[in-house]
Amino acid sequence: MCYAIPAKLIAIKEHTGTLDYFGEHRQVLLDFDDTYQVGDYVYAQGGIVVSKISENEALAILDTWKDIFFTLKQQDAQQVHIDEQNVSPNILGILQKANHGKELTREDAVVLMQLQKPTELAVLYEAANAVRQKIHGNASCVHGIIEFSNYCKNSCHYCGIRRERNIPRYRLTPEEIIAIAKNAVDQYGFKALVLQSGEDDWYDEEKLIAIIKTIKKMGVLVFLSIGMRSVDAYRRFYQAGARAILMRFETANPEAFGRLRPCTSFTERLNLLKQLKEIGYIIATGFIVGFPDENAQDIVNNILLTRSFKPDMYSFGPLIPTVDTPLAQQPRLTKEAILKITAITRLLDRDSNILVTTALETLDASAKKAALLAGANSMMINITPLQYREQYTIYDHRACKLELAAAIKETVDLLFSLGRSPTDLGFPK
Repeated sequence: MCYAIPAKLIAIKEHTGTLDYFGEHRQVLLDFDDTYQVGDYVYAQGGIVVSKISENEALAILDTWKDIFFTLKQQDAQQVHIDEQNVSPNILGILQKANHGKELTREDAVVLMQLQKPTELAVLYEAANAVRQKIHGNASCVHGIIEFSNYCKNSCHYCGIRRERNIPRYRLTPEEIIAIAKNAVDQYGFKALVLQSGEDDWYDEEKLIAIIKTIKKMGVLVFLSIGMRSVDAYRRFYQAGARAILMRFETANPEAFGRLRPCTSFTERLNLLKQLKEIGYIIATGFIVGFPDENAQDIVNNILLTRSFKPDMYSFGPLIPTVDTPLAQQPRLTKEAILKITAITRLLDRDSNILVTTALETLDASAKKAALLAGANSMMINITPLQYREQYTIYDHRACKLELAAAIKETVDLLFSLGRSPTDLGFPK
């Protein structure tokens, strides 16, 4: 099954195109590495056209999807309702402001962050889901992720692959990475792949550029999640075909960052994210929830700092305490804590995508569905071979232990049960 649905290019203005998708029009960026004409059928991921498809192939896929798509849209619409009877007038006023497209203040977000009553939280989730449906329709992007090395030169206090931890280490060769990507594209139809590792300098620029160029030719959006590299290196990666970055800043509190990430720089990390945005990368960024002494203000600051980058995707999840790390004894969060943050993030940033992270699923197996009903609309499927996936121990007892075919089926079944289309349509016009 494809994880993007083709659309017809009906207008071009400079490097921007308009796609027609079952009567819906979406704006996308046209990749500079190819030429496009009005009338072409294309695939888009993350608001960028990644490849062309022949008209005959496209029409066959669209014919299959058309009835499914409108059935799913109707089902998604039925999931959206708000029970306004169960919240105070003050809370209702904030939610109505968000629903009408008005920007929430920091104070509004802090008020919502302090909600505790299950009835009020339920309405918060419903309001966020309504905004998600209004802005994004029933589209939910699904990317694949390859975790190609668990070596890391850093000593982050929360991370299970920190340099000091005594665990089995592995590195996939460039040939192995490319073979995994090819299988994901050819056999399963993925249109966006995330290449993730610890900060491992064994993969120099030459190796990474060769990997990026080869995978880009497969007609997919190439995400990089490899940590701190020089701006010049990332510029060369962009020239090679990488178009998106997944890089969290972890916490908006500079002092906490310094304690939790020794020998790394908060300012340098934020500056790099800004420079990557200027290069032209799609940005996915965010934070970890549950660090010591964190409060509601800190979490709101995390969301607002993420928003300041105008990201295409928010990536945040709970701290999972991990043995042999300095934060091994830190209390675990509840699922509800992350659902609340998901909903508030959706209300603060209506346009962006919000990822359901593996850490949330690890915290609570039922959390994927709950997060999708609280404003989230993006998922990743781990396509790393199982023998390596089990060694990528960034935290203990990670979810995502299914074989790839089973993981795809589980994800698609979940999305279909909620009326979601596993696709990426670009951003609303």
